[in-house]
Amino acid sequence: MPRSLTKVGLVLLIVFLLPAIFYSVRELQAVRENELLVEEIYNNQLEAILFSVNQYSEDIARSWTQDWSKLQQDSLWQSGEANNQFFSENYAIKEAFIMDSLASADIKLYSNEGEVFFSANQEIIPKLISSQQQVVKRLFSYRENGYLKIQPFFSDTSSLELLVFLPATTDHTTTLYGFILDPTVFVNDFLGPRIHAIAQEEFVISVHQKLAEIPLYTTANHVKHGISQAPRKPLWLFPDYYLTIRLEDREKPTLAEQRFRTNLFLIIGLNAVLLLGAWFVFRTIKKEIELARIKSDFVSNVSHEIRTPLALISMFSETLMMNRVKSEEKKQEYYRIVNQESQRLTSMVNKILNFSKMEAGKHRFTFEPINLNEIVASVLESYNFHLKNEGFYYHFHPSETELTINGDQESITEAIINLLDNAIKYSNEHKEISVLTGINEGYYFVEIQDKGMGISEANQEVIFEKFFRVSSSIPTKQVESSANGSPRSGTGLGLSLVKYIMDAHKGTITLTSRPKEGSNFRLNFPICYRVGKLIANE
Repeated sequence: MPRSLTKVGLVLLIVFLLPAIFYSVRELQAVRENELLVEEIYNNQLEAILFSVNQYSEDIARSWTQDWSKLQQDSLWQSGEANNQFFSENYAIKEAFIMDSLASADIKLYSNEGEVFFSANQEIIPKLISSQQQVVKRLFSYRENGYLKIQPFFSDTSSLELLVFLPATTDHTTTLYGFILDPTVFVNDFLGPRIHAIAQEEFVISVHQKLAEIPLYTTANHVKHGISQAPRKPLWLFPDYYLTIRLEDREKPTLAEQRFRTNLFLIIGLNAVLLLGAWFVFRTIKKEIELARIKSDFVSNVSHEIRTPLALISMFSETLMMNRVKSEEKKQEYYRIVNQESQRLTSMVNKILNFSKMEAGKHRFTFEPINLNEIVASVLESYNFHLKNEGFYYHFHPSETELTINGDQESITEAIINLLDNAIKYSNEHKEISVLTGINEGYYFVEIQDKGMGISEANQEVIFEKFFRVSSSIPTKQVESSANGSPRSGTGLGLSLVKYIMDAHKGTITLTSRPKEGSNFRLNFPICYRVGKLIANE
């Protein structure tokens, strides 16, 4: 890579890439910190929602304890009517019990049918209470400090869900009250409406039993199997159950992670755009530098090309003017050289002017019916002396069919001359040129074959670009040279002009070549048909 391009690349790296990398790292760090803060706030909000659900469930239980305590102080409850009403309104309570915490074997059970005299719970509950006397003592301690706590108890052996509390009294009674609850009924019928009101179709709140795949209750439209990984809180009234909450249609609240991922993609996209922009700027500058170099070579080559014929014209004309040539034969030879070099100079200038017009879109073609065989024959006739003078032997194989096309005679002549010039310029020992005309696959063609140096496949792809010369290609490519070892001179416009002319005639130019085996250039013109006096392309 040229030193100027290396400098440009380093500048672009400093100007675009390093700030982009620094900004990306800083932004990702800031985004991560912000998203962690968002996640913390979000989780706190979820915790608040779960707290409100738990608080509501305890409010329900506390209202039950108050109703039950009042019922025990009312002498009418023994009639059964008040008892039935209590259980019918609070049907999540399967049974209620009253017992003495000191004499735990003394227990009374009540259901919606009144007092229960024969039940396995009469043995299980006293044993459960006796096994957790420290918890019972804390209940008394709470009451002494003016706080009536509802304490859940759970029996692994019988799967009983108990709520135990103390009656609100100022004496030192040791009586314990309690409820045996149905968690399914409580969650679905009593807690469910509140959960739905809180969720409002924005969250999915579920109640799970530990290790159970299917939730006991959920606000989701579709029940998902598997243990939920969403934020969870145990139910205060049922330690064996827990509440989970997540955003709608998400298994766990990855809001912060998703926001971080989105910002990460945006930053990556921004960096990609910056990289693409830097690459585009670098590519453009590289092309401009390459074009500047090519133009510089072009000016140098043109100057050399012009200087040579001018020097010859000046030398031979000066010789003739000073009458230093005595023989008439030598004079004629010098006149011929001056004429040839002037024609060469004129051709070179015309080629540059024509290219300039074509580049500016000012060149005008004059299309008319012309015969390719006649044009090629005319060019070869005018080039006969030049070919023989260069030591070339040429063959012309015209088509037996009249090849009439709709074209510009002057530009087609110029295209053929350019190809002949290239054949002459890039031929060394094998100075033989063949020119053919014919028909092939809907086209009339003119083909010029030489047995010169040939063109590599890499150069064939760019040989028709303006200013391109094989000797000006990248260093890894072979530099073509003349027979005496000097690089071929030229403007690098010949083949680009030929392609421009063929494009204007809606034709194509094809190249078949192999290094050291010669090249075949074929000009393909669309076949024309006659309509009255007009000629149109098929």
